Amino acid sequence: MPVGPYRLPRRVGALVAMLGLLVLPACTVGPSDRPPVAVRDAGLPPQRPPEQPPTSRPPPPRGDFDASSLPWQDCTATTAAQLGTPPPARVDCAQLQVDADASTSSFGDTLALDLTRIGSGPAPLVVVSEADGEPGTVRAARLAGQLPREVLDNYTLIGLARRGTGVGQPLDCIPTSTRNQIVGVDPDVPTPAQLDTLLDVTRTAIQTCVQDLGEVLTSINSTGTADDLEALRVTLRAPVLNVISLGSASRAVVDFARRYPTSVGRIMLDGAADPTLDGVTEAEADLKATEAGYTAFAADCLARNCPLAPDPRAALRAAVDALHRTPAQVGGQVVTAGTAYQAVLETIGTPERWGELAAALAAARRGDDAGLAALVAPVLTPARGLPARFDPALATHCNDTSTRVPPERAKRLVAQWRARSPLFGPMFAQRLLLCSSWPVPSAPPTDPPDRGLPPVLVVATSGDPVTPPEGAQRTADSLPSATLATWQGRGHGALARSSCVDGVATRFLVDGIVPPRDTLCPP
Repeated sequence: MPVGPYRLPRRVGALVAMLGLLVLPACTVGPSDRPPVAVRDAGLPPQRPPEQPPTSRPPPPRGDFDASSLPWQDCTATTAAQLGTPPPARVDCAQLQVDADASTSSFGDTLALDLTRIGSGPAPLVVVSEADGEPGTVRAARLAGQLPREVLDNYTLIGLARRGTGVGQPLDCIPTSTRNQIVGVDPDVPTPAQLDTLLDVTRTAIQTCVQDLGEVLTSINSTGTADDLEALRVTLRAPVLNVISLGSASRAVVDFARRYPTSVGRIMLDGAADPTLDGVTEAEADLKATEAGYTAFAADCLARNCPLAPDPRAALRAAVDALHRTPAQVGGQVVTAGTAYQAVLETIGTPERWGELAAALAAARRGDDAGLAALVAPVLTPARGLPARFDPALATHCNDTSTRVPPERAKRLVAQWRARSPLFGPMFAQRLLLCSSWPVPSAPPTDPPDRGLPPVLVVATSGDPVTPPEGAQRTADSLPSATLATWQGRGHGALARSSCVDGVATRFLVDGIVPPRDTLCPP
């Protein structure tokens, strides 16, 4: 069933409408047990680390593509609004029509995915992001102003908006008031009645979308995005697809590599998600990372003499306590204690925005909650011309995991995780209920062995508060041809934050040089 250019009809649109040392003078490799360190020193040319002996076939040629295979149209002004700043060059947009279920040719439902194109290099470099963050269409334009010139001379960046995250066909079937209610649940008051209410509200929202969408519901997942990448390669008439992913988008890109090994070009996974965890252990790892992230934020805040001094943790608690007593109304948005915690999640992976978070929390202590509302608004409502993030994030997450947590276990975990993290533990435990009523996805298709895949570059950030570095390590361990490089910095993702990582990525993407195993980039 074809779909319209701007919003899926009610049946399909309801789902697509639903549901981040030591500075050495050069890269060092030697008999020491210490990992090699890659560094770009100020004022010196970048040092090239020795090429790693290949453990699989060498990186394939970058390939080329047919720039006229899609009806691209200038969308620079639209992209500038979504970025919040003018892009560094002209941006073109198009849409890619894909089957909702690529494994069933007679299924009949099709989806339209937004694409952006920036640059004029001969090879395609596709940018894929997480379903709960900035879509790949926007991130590609942002990276165009951040990546080294060598990359842009050799590649055209093509941003892919994952299913449900684009403007053309957004997931938008959960009412804004319901999103607000789910996100705003007060994690510090986890009474049995409140947990039951959360479960009931989520169940009602999901049942509505299931009724409207049928089997299309389960196609909003990483396996679907893997198939979309192959469809994009075929449409671009490219021999291989080169890809950069951020965070949990690694699941889709790894699926793509395993399902379509002959289509794989040069792949970089930045801040990859852990492929070995179930829903509960993943939430527990995320809780630990968020705790560490807030500790880093607090230290940075004090170092800058920010308005939360002398105790940023007490400041968050004070803002939350005020909202316990009196939730605020900012425009059409209700601001609660849950909203304050969500504001932390929205910014903790982006140190460049820590000043915004500090200002919003400081204002909330004074009774002004507009800053918190603004930080969370992109999750709940359309912002800067982009659809709300809540629905596609929920759909993708629940379709990617078969874990379904019963209320009794969630109640126990609230108490256990509160002991580990009084600030964030109850929230992560409560949110395990969000998938409890979701249809359990079918087992993913069996992938062929990874032998024969070209080298894959996996980059971890030691202080990543969104996808912990252990996830990148386990992703690299799961791919025999993968090589891990670690930036000893903080933030969600290292690309465009570390000149060392940018150098490693450039040599890999442009020159096909695989870095030494366990390369370290200093903070």
